[in-house]
Amino acid sequence: MEIQKYNSTAIIIHWLMAIMIIAMIVLGLYMTGLEKGSDERTWFFTLHKSIGLTLALLAITRLIWKLCSTSPALPEYVAPRQRKMATATHHLLYLMMFIQPVSGYISSSFSGYKTKFWGIPLPHWGSKQPELNELFTEIHEISAFCLIALLVLHIAGVIYHLRKKESELFKRMWFS
Repeated sequence: MEIQKYNSTAIIIHWLMAIMIIAMIVLGLYMTGLEKGSDERTWFFTLHKSIGLTLALLAITRLIWKLCSTSPALPEYVAPRQRKMATATHHLLYLMMFIQPVSGYISSSFSGYKTKFWGIPLPHWGSKQPELNELFTEIHEISAFCLIALLVLHIAGVIYHLRKKESELFKRMWFS
């Protein structure tokens, strides 16, 4: 059976984002436990914001690329229920890839701290408003846990198909 693969651009963006998202989850969990007001916490928050905004740009690029190119069809043996689950999971992953950076940026805008993108100051859209900062921080945290759940589901699907010796599904999004 010939494998219909994603194109190289889609594969590179997918794996780059996968690595960065996992790093952001680890970083986010670590940095929130640091002492408030410490230089270390400030440094990690600044790094987290820069990586998050980079991910936002990659998500936009990925969405544009997806809209302008054709994804390979799933093999016929994939059950309709699995197709629906895969489609729903992918759509929700895209949604979370946008909710995360937007809620983080808005939260930061109401925190009283300026946001820098790799050292470049960005517009500050709000003033220090603890209630709004808390609201968008909560959205950011809840959507992070939703993203984690979706990633677990996505990876579980990959493992399921690999265990069933259906490796061509994995190879669609792999280099070679």
